[in-house]
Amino acid sequence: MAPRMTALAAVLASGWMTASHAQTTLPEVEVRALSAESREITAETLQRTQARDMAEVFATESSVSVGGGGRNAQRIYLRGMEGSNLNISIDGASQGRNLHQHRGGVGGIDPDLLKRVDIQAGPGADRGPGALGGSIRFETVDAQDLLDPQRRAGVRLKAGYASADEAWRGATTVYGLLGEGMGLLGHVSAQNAEDYRIGGGDDAPNTAGRDRDYFLKFSLLEQAGHSLRLSTERNTNRGLYLWGSTGSDMGYAPEGSVPVYQESERNTHVLNHSYRSADTPWIDWRFNLYRNEDSLKNVTTDTEMRGEKTGGELRNTFSFGLGPTRHWLTVGMDWFSEDLTGLDFRSVKQTTTSRNRALFIQDRIAFGPLLVSVGARHDDFDAEYGPRSVSGSEVSPNAGVELDLGRGVTAFAGYGEAVRGSGLIPASWMTNITESTNFNDGNPFEPERSRQREGGLRYAGGDLLRAGDQVNLELTLFRSYLYDTIERVGGGGGQVSAIRNNPDTLISTGWDLRAGWRLGAYGTRLAYSRVNSENQHGDPVAISRRRNAPTGDRLVWDNQWRVADGLTLGYTLTAVKRLSRVPAGQIERPGYALHDLQAAWQPAAVRGLSLALAIRNLGDKRYSSQTSVAAGTDNIVHEPGRDVRLSASYRF
Repeated sequence: MAPRMTALAAVLASGWMTASHAQTTLPEVEVRALSAESREITAETLQRTQARDMAEVFATESSVSVGGGGRNAQRIYLRGMEGSNLNISIDGASQGRNLHQHRGGVGGIDPDLLKRVDIQAGPGADRGPGALGGSIRFETVDAQDLLDPQRRAGVRLKAGYASADEAWRGATTVYGLLGEGMGLLGHVSAQNAEDYRIGGGDDAPNTAGRDRDYFLKFSLLEQAGHSLRLSTERNTNRGLYLWGSTGSDMGYAPEGSVPVYQESERNTHVLNHSYRSADTPWIDWRFNLYRNEDSLKNVTTDTEMRGEKTGGELRNTFSFGLGPTRHWLTVGMDWFSEDLTGLDFRSVKQTTTSRNRALFIQDRIAFGPLLVSVGARHDDFDAEYGPRSVSGSEVSPNAGVELDLGRGVTAFAGYGEAVRGSGLIPASWMTNITESTNFNDGNPFEPERSRQREGGLRYAGGDLLRAGDQVNLELTLFRSYLYDTIERVGGGGGQVSAIRNNPDTLISTGWDLRAGWRLGAYGTRLAYSRVNSENQHGDPVAISRRRNAPTGDRLVWDNQWRVADGLTLGYTLTAVKRLSRVPAGQIERPGYALHDLQAAWQPAAVRGLSLALAIRNLGDKRYSSQTSVAAGTDNIVHEPGRDVRLSASYRF
């Protein structure tokens, strides 16, 4: 049994901000779960806010910003670092590289399928390949998560409407037990949306789309220590969008632009097996195997790009005592192989391949009030850049410490490095690299690297303001470096003239402040994030595709109140400060404040029925995300205006 962690770490690990946890006793958790910057978005939050896309999944997380406007143009930024520099996975399946501009990453997943979203911004050897800026892990539900007690099968029917884009949504989920501990879940959802209305009127062109999600999952849980999960998912999006440049992922399209019909599709197949021995603490292992297939088709021009990524991970955690210390030693390996295929500027089919193989070790040690984490990761990589290839191997160390200062106060600090050889150039440009391309001015390519430092204080306690309340506070200061990114030089279509290691280092410095308070049926969370993005000379930087984006200070205040049995109310304030520190020639980005309301009701007279109302952007604010790419200076796509959402679900 692991020793008791500090109070705040225990509270965070227990997920106490969900409505179903109102107890005041802090549970015991394992030291191997220690992470100073690990945060979780729960299914309850996603359901209450009626999230439908990536921007809305992260709406309550201040350190994550999603820009772009329409779903097909959204980009994720964590502490200023763009999603291309994160290890983003679904049930352990690491997602593929961008296919065209930004398309092809984790652009689509039905939030109704999510059990939780785990955000890890800090360093760690066991967070997967390419985690230069951290990781985001999506975990889907099992049939056992949805089943009512004493029932062996169930069905959930759901329908909804959103006013901003006149979207209609429907979903059917079927789940049940096939035997002892053996579950099966099937899910189908569809959504048809028109161009959304921005604040104050007018529509954002080329944002309409048709989304479909098909999901099947088998889960065999806790059978003599074994758990096995097999899942397959197909997520598709179809619509009329611009193919490139202005109007596709930056700014409004010029007058006379003609959109083309596009189809994007993601197929993810995953096997997860874990085993934890009841007889020995030396065996606690997990095995993951996956295949991720992405495609983006320009139906109008009959052009298609594909990404196929196969990989896996095997790890075991050894739990043992050594003198006065307790250890949770994780040893493992992970690997992937990714093929990117498309037609080059001569309409010739081209395929490029990148591979990564890694060994990692992470020891988490408890010694009285002191918790220490130390580890290293060895990555061996090779990547093709057209007719050339880059290969090498690197070791990335990390270390962290947490000290219980007493009275619920904890101090923590950490340092870590990460490396990647596969680069961030999208598939559509990779196919256009030829022998005549300038390869880094004749110099050998360096792998992409990052360094991260963080430290801070936490407090967790109870009975502070009122008898029976729970309180937590956390302040984290961080500094992250991203350098040697491998990029295409210049823009436009056709043959790539040059690729290089970018000589500029991007530095993200800032802090996160978080506070939470719960008493009985009421809970409130306040999160404030400041990120300052600059280069190695101390100059402010503009948005850099697939690398970094500056943002103004972000505050998110989220409230939930269970008024009575079956009735829950919520309110979320999002306030973003004006971004005034910008490079010469760039416009300042205006700040904005948004107010969202939520209500959910389960009428006692109709068992299994749930009705929900959400009003997003209550004041119909006209605004743009500060991480949306501009075309020119002030041509930036606006986000949706007031959006009234109604949904009904029925379980039987």
